[in-house]
Amino acid sequence: MVARPSPGALSGGIAQVVEHPAHTRYVPGSTPGTATPAHQLPPRERVAAVARVRRAVASAADRRGVLLPGETVVVACSGGPDSTALVDALARLAPPRGWRLHVVHVDHGLRPGSGAEALPVAALASRLGLAFEAVRVEVGAGASLQDQARRARHRGLADAADRVGASAIALGHTADDQAETVLMRLLTSATPWSLRAMAEREGRLARPLLRVWREATIAYCAALGLDPLEDPSNRDPRFLRSRVRHDLLPALEAVFPGARRRLTTLAERQRRLQGQPAAGGPRGQARQPDGGPVAS
Repeated sequence: MVARPSPGALSGGIAQVVEHPAHTRYVPGSTPGTATPAHQLPPRERVAAVARVRRAVASAADRRGVLLPGETVVVACSGGPDSTALVDALARLAPPRGWRLHVVHVDHGLRPGSGAEALPVAALASRLGLAFEAVRVEVGAGASLQDQARRARHRGLADAADRVGASAIALGHTADDQAETVLMRLLTSATPWSLRAMAEREGRLARPLLRVWREATIAYCAALGLDPLEDPSNRDPRFLRSRVRHDLLPALEAVFPGARRRLTTLAERQRRLQGQPAAGGPRGQARQPDGGPVAS
């Protein structure tokens, strides 16, 4: 049985956005308990950080149809700041929109003890009164471990969605992920089709944070005292995306300030030129986007 929140615990509004912090602020590379306590953030900064992300998710759903009213949604959560912020924001916005949320953690089994990373995600889901499922997948052999892991993860999420009858699978990709994807595709294939990168809605895959920068999700978690995990593979130089994120993009920004934003704009313009809007409904129906990523 899934625990349900007390009456009034969850609200779809933005006004009551500050909650008592429970843990510490996430800082990439830090260890839990050593970062800046969330309660030391100025109240105005906390309110703004939470409202920024919730407004962006609400706008994605209400204005661009990234998630539709009444949908059953599988929410993929690794425990990192992006997906943790997504779970919390969707839970707060769900009641007036009739969303039925099921949180799913996928363990790829690539690191010793990786299955234990599902525990804080399960605890988060329980606090929010959401259903939770931990899924273990087998990652096949291939030239790119990250690509194989992504395929296995998507299969696991699709199977979970089938089990609960979900019409949407919400992923925590941010504008930073979009910029990285565009740059990698630009330098590997450079075809007009590949430069479209990710859409906010593709079939069942939904990306409500695609116009939100990663630093905004980190600030969101800090403001609410959420204690996200950091996947060490995100800093592993063996992986192309890690090198693009930590080496190539910072170098580009140093020479061309605003490079990340221009890369996300390139993807959106490519979609428009090819008649593929940034956001479409569950069956891919066209919906007009309304600008670039929100400022973080």
